[in-house]
Amino acid sequence: MQSINQLKAELESKTFDQGFHWRILFLGRSINGTTDIVSSLSRSLRNLGHHVLDLDLKFHRITENPERAAGGNGPIYVQATKLAPVLENFRPQMIICCAGGLTFTDQDAAWLKAQGIVLVGITLSDPDVFPSIKDHAHVFDVHTTNAELSLQMYRDEGVMNTVYFPFGIDRGFVTQEVDEDPSMEADVICLGHANNRPDRNQTMTALNRRFDVKTYGRGWDVPGSEPVAGDKALQALKMGRVHINFPLTRAGYINIKCGVFESVGAGAVIATGEFEEMARFFDYGEEIIGYTDDDDLSAKIEHLLSDPAEYERIRLNGFRRLVDNHLYEHRWMELFDTIRNASTESTPWLSSERIGQIREALGQSFPRARKIILSGFYGAGNLGDELILRSIASALAAADPAIQVVVAAENPRQVELHHGLQAFKRADVYESAYQLHTADAVVVGGGGLWHDLTFNRAGGLASLVNGSTMSIAGFGNLPLMGRVLGIPYHVIGLGAGPLQDRDAQAMVRYLAGQTESILVRDEDSKAAIVNTGIDAACVRSAPDVVYAINLPDGGTQAHSTETIAGLKAEGRRLVGVNLRRWAREDMDAVLAEVEKAINAEAAHGPLALVGIPMQAGATHDRSILEKLGSRLSPNISFFLMPDPPTFDSFDQCIGQLDALITMRLHAALLAHRRGLPTIGLVYDPKVARHFEEVGRSDFALPLTSAWEPIYERTHAAIAEGRIMDPGTAEAVRALEVESSAALTEAAMRVARAPVRTAVYEIPAERPDEPEAPGVVIQKPVAAFTKAEFSATELEIPERALNVLFDSPKALHISLPTTSPVAGQAIHNRCSLNLDSASPVEVSLSVTSNYEREQNLGKITTMVQVGEHVFVDDLARSKEPVLLRLRTSGIQEIPVRVSLFVNGRCYPAQSWPKYSRVSVRIHEVHAVNDRGPARTLFASAGEVRALEPQLAASASSGQE
Repeated sequence: MQSINQLKAELESKTFDQGFHWRILFLGRSINGTTDIVSSLSRSLRNLGHHVLDLDLKFHRITENPERAAGGNGPIYVQATKLAPVLENFRPQMIICCAGGLTFTDQDAAWLKAQGIVLVGITLSDPDVFPSIKDHAHVFDVHTTNAELSLQMYRDEGVMNTVYFPFGIDRGFVTQEVDEDPSMEADVICLGHANNRPDRNQTMTALNRRFDVKTYGRGWDVPGSEPVAGDKALQALKMGRVHINFPLTRAGYINIKCGVFESVGAGAVIATGEFEEMARFFDYGEEIIGYTDDDDLSAKIEHLLSDPAEYERIRLNGFRRLVDNHLYEHRWMELFDTIRNASTESTPWLSSERIGQIREALGQSFPRARKIILSGFYGAGNLGDELILRSIASALAAADPAIQVVVAAENPRQVELHHGLQAFKRADVYESAYQLHTADAVVVGGGGLWHDLTFNRAGGLASLVNGSTMSIAGFGNLPLMGRVLGIPYHVIGLGAGPLQDRDAQAMVRYLAGQTESILVRDEDSKAAIVNTGIDAACVRSAPDVVYAINLPDGGTQAHSTETIAGLKAEGRRLVGVNLRRWAREDMDAVLAEVEKAINAEAAHGPLALVGIPMQAGATHDRSILEKLGSRLSPNISFFLMPDPPTFDSFDQCIGQLDALITMRLHAALLAHRRGLPTIGLVYDPKVARHFEEVGRSDFALPLTSAWEPIYERTHAAIAEGRIMDPGTAEAVRALEVESSAALTEAAMRVARAPVRTAVYEIPAERPDEPEAPGVVIQKPVAAFTKAEFSATELEIPERALNVLFDSPKALHISLPTTSPVAGQAIHNRCSLNLDSASPVEVSLSVTSNYEREQNLGKITTMVQVGEHVFVDDLARSKEPVLLRLRTSGIQEIPVRVSLFVNGRCYPAQSWPKYSRVSVRIHEVHAVNDRGPARTLFASAGEVRALEPQLAASASSGQE
């Protein structure tokens, strides 16, 4: 007879495959992390070979919760409009709403179905949550319940689309290896909570008098009990010989619990109360132990522990039954068979028309998914980098339909939501290591990543081992870990240089030597790499990969371009302008010359200036463009596009403009592809190189040019209308063809990587921070002091609003009124205390619960930190805004969070909830003193520097 270890080995090498693979958008919230049921269900879909995009709603704020439901209750509505870019780019055949009360409104569900998408809803907390789910389950093509007894409950309520989807466990949970912890060894264990559960405490306390018992969770009377999670939970399961399961739910129902399958999967014997539903999954006395009362349970445990052969027989039988029948991979296959073979007999709630639509939607099967990791400066709000991502990812998918690109990004949530690509944080080395184990190849690119401009700031040669996330090493750690595992490493679309530092050259030489192929974006980049000692035959060059991206078809109209079209309709000539921060030159002087040039051009007739920020963030392009707009002559209209604009809105803007002035390469490149006369302000050789390759060198000016040549080129560009020079058109077309061919060839090289067997398991728990012997390593710590509230024209409740919810890591504020009117304000004031006298960088987030376009301008959020203030509109977005605070060694910084009502708002009881704003501390780390710099940066909204007297009065309490 096979042992459990032999069965595990078989399972590790087994491929689960149903013969078809779909594109599945999986929506859920992994409350308990990677061991959560939701995570388990997501992993098992990947183990079946499906192409899965998992949006963890713990991070993606795309839901509405009007009834403040929690604990698996509903309804919590997923907002279909916020999924629009995901649907466009990922093109799912199916959307699965996994637990947590997730659903769609009737209108959104109908719209999604009309897009050819099958909707599946998974409920995991029945029958307890049934009352809150029953009225919203009908929107799904198929809805599932974890409780057999709930099936009739749904039928009685007229909900006919619900099928049984019992608990299980994914194969990765079963095959996961964790170290044994002898201190956790016990004859009998129970893992769960016992708060207000006297029945559980009675049973376990009685067993503790006869056996070596350990209980894990909250509320236990057994001494030494503690909650466990992650690897500790797996160790607890592994070290207990007999596991006790209590089938009674908190609401008084008898139900199969997920813990049954976890315990059997850990190799233990499960003892549970006897009931009919359980008997259909495991045979009592053969695969599990059943009991009728505490005395019966105690006697059966004593018998088992005294008869090792019988214990081993039941343990092995249960484990075999689990891996043969009760993995989540099995559950999904059974459910998908039901959906795929839908008929008027098997799914009578579906109309014949809908059955036909489902069959059509699921008729296409993709090859079994294989992962390629694409690493770069993605998700950081730079339109150029996002277009590079789009271009490379599209080429990889075209090279092999089996490829699912997973992005190592700066901001993975932005990549997931806006590109429809699964993503993780590139700087997280532990997550990177986990992702690599299921990857076939790593691609780094594109953009200028191999240069020495930030090499010394990152730590020089030591940056390869000091954990730096920037410069050459920051983009080299992930592929190097991959090489340790034998995973091929490719470079696509990279820019290289300058490389004057010898250590930087050596690092590039080492990284380049590990690659299977290198494609760079120009000959200068190739020369820079070859000069480090790499054979020229190993490096290919081709035009920038953004030349290869398909331009939008103009099918959608961006809101911002409606404003631009309105300016055009007024008879104004339109000049677009993009400027960026650049520390190597005096940008105020540059700004002054551009301003003079624009004002001079305005003398020739009505003119409007369109600011185009290519990099998101209040302190990037937008701040300098706003400054330019404020200096223009009153007769010049100024419009600032969102930062950054979408690709579609940027392209539509280009179509309206008469000329463009830009510092950024990709703005010029896209404009030239559309034939728009463009003036380049050269801050980097790559910009001049681009104008040379399209035959427009005369329109590339030094960044520090006087206003006269800028004006002359702008005037000439407007007069030209559209680039009519056939030489430029031919050059652009040749660059497009060459770029596309080279990118296709590079993607095919990646696609030829051997397919590795991928089994998705639970990520290993992160180790504790190492400490050098005899040295105490102390990370900087930041904390808020207790807040003080004040208000204008508002009454603060006797218990200061939210003060009990404030913590050293978070501040909260909301309006204590159901009818906000202009002039009202509330303030939460405290200090941010730092335990380090050295310069540090503090990462914070500002989160709002409210988003409603029609209420823009009604309420302002303001966060003052020291001498800077962050300003945003409460109604703009529920997406968290990331703040980065850089100090110069100050240990106590005044902080004030405020809400200002600017106009009357519609009365509603929910205003105290929906106006809630939270400011949280996420991370603190030491930084090198880099000299004078703005101390506050924001991913959205606006950052202003306060006048010294205003900062002082605000910190002292004066409003």
